[in-house]
Amino acid sequence: MKRIRKAAKVMSVIVVAILTALVVTALCAPEEDRIELTEALASLSDQEEPGRQIDWDSLPAEVIAWVEVPGTGIDEPIVQATPDSPNAYLYRDVFDQGAYGTPYIDCDCSIDSRLVMVYGHHMSDGTAFAEFADFIDEGFAREYSRIIVYKRSGEALELEVCAVDIVNASRERLVFNQEESFEKIVGAADLHLSDPAETEQLFAFTTCSYQTNNSRTVVYATI
Repeated sequence: MKRIRKAAKVMSVIVVAILTALVVTALCAPEEDRIELTEALASLSDQEEPGRQIDWDSLPAEVIAWVEVPGTGIDEPIVQATPDSPNAYLYRDVFDQGAYGTPYIDCDCSIDSRLVMVYGHHMSDGTAFAEFADFIDEGFAREYSRIIVYKRSGEALELEVCAVDIVNASRERLVFNQEESFEKIVGAADLHLSDPAETEQLFAFTTCSYQTNNSRTVVYATI
């Protein structure tokens, strides 16, 4: 029995090491290579023990969380934007290299805020936050309504999609008052799945979409 446990422990360490290497490679790879790397990463993830393990020590301190939408390709690190450089991660990865950006939390809030705004690119190859744009389809939204946010502290937040909105950024600003009721924030959304009134925290995952030249899809999710 001890030998079995030891072997399992060694295998777990090997899987984590391989996953870490693939994450680093995927973040730095050209866009056309990301699909293959993402598929390899997902395949290895299926072999992990229950309760996903993320090797935070291998990632820069700027990575404060990780978002995963089971069943989709959304599986990305999250960084925190700062007031002195609020849009920096639109254009650089977590290793401070010029690339395709990294999903980031708005500089006016944090991972622990009442309302957490998270922005990510809609990549043409379907990676990053691209699939959040598909949530405007009710069937898709209900099928993939579970969102997991892993915090660097070790806590995992289980979120449920409650509403989806399409915003024309040329006419509307994606700015919300932290004190505003969640019902008011999501009240004008184009798709409603549940009532956010009883939740203590609301996440808003935002990406570009193409209903107009400057559309954004906002996926609201509650704890």
